[in-house]
Amino acid sequence: MVFRLDRHSDQRRYNAPTANEIAVVFVNSDGEPPFERDIRVYPLNLQNPQQPFSNINILSPNLDPMAYPVLFPYGEPGWQPNWRCEYYEGAQGNQSIVNLTMLQYKSALTAVRDDFNPIISAEKLTQQCIVDSNLQVEANNLNFIRTHQQQLRTELYRGLANQF
Repeated sequence: MVFRLDRHSDQRRYNAPTANEIAVVFVNSDGEPPFERDIRVYPLNLQNPQQPFSNINILSPNLDPMAYPVLFPYGEPGWQPNWRCEYYEGAQGNQSIVNLTMLQYKSALTAVRDDFNPIISAEKLTQQCIVDSNLQVEANNLNFIRTHQQQLRTELYRGLANQF
């Protein structure tokens, strides 16, 4: 993670928190959640010295294990776009393979199971992970809307919006 230090800022803002709530605060010109994170990967093989690091995208399956190594101790990859899943109980129709959405994956991670689930047993870190997951899901949804305008056929809604 990248920590930014401003010597002119009030240092008291970094005191221990006194509230029990966890929230995400981001500043963006258009109000959308950030698609890029301040988590950087420094590769061992520096073939390109002009770019010694790369930022991790929210769609990277390595984001959760790198941001929360305590919750993912084995580094298993997380959700990725177009992830296909075998048939499950709630599937629609006779589909044997379905696409798994990020929201479905994040919900399954926080599900109560018979065995030990570190994600729901980590107290404050659980809250932080859930808030962060919510931010990831919203950013992913907004990115999908932005990049799939042709498939959404939004021109059909234009007349509907003009009637009100």
